[in-house]
Amino acid sequence: MARDFDGFRADVPPGWEVMEEKGAMVGFVSPDREAIVTVTVASAQDVDPAAFAAEMARGLGGSDIMEEDGVYSFAFGDNGVTVVHVAGTDLRVISIIGGHPALEGLIDSIEWH
Repeated sequence: MARDFDGFRADVPPGWEVMEEKGAMVGFVSPDREAIVTVTVASAQDVDPAAFAAEMARGLGGSDIMEEDGVYSFAFGDNGVTVVHVAGTDLRVISIIGGHPALEGLIDSIEWH
């Protein structure tokens, strides 16, 4: 089911729980809690996405930052990954932990406003 959130729209897979923090982060949790996805859209004003990603990676005990075309990513834990980028005035952060058959569809369905 497609739903609108602050800064984006996504198809929520059947049975997944949605946890919203207005103006901050939206979390998607699979029914079996095998996968968690968080999406954050915030102001990019005065934010260096590379430094922001590096700070997150340090806080999560993550890997070195990889950069491709202004998109910064790092791995953390046994099976987590975070992607950080800026588009216009938005800082966009997606973190994925775990795995689930519906995960790819959820990620692919994200449309930024």
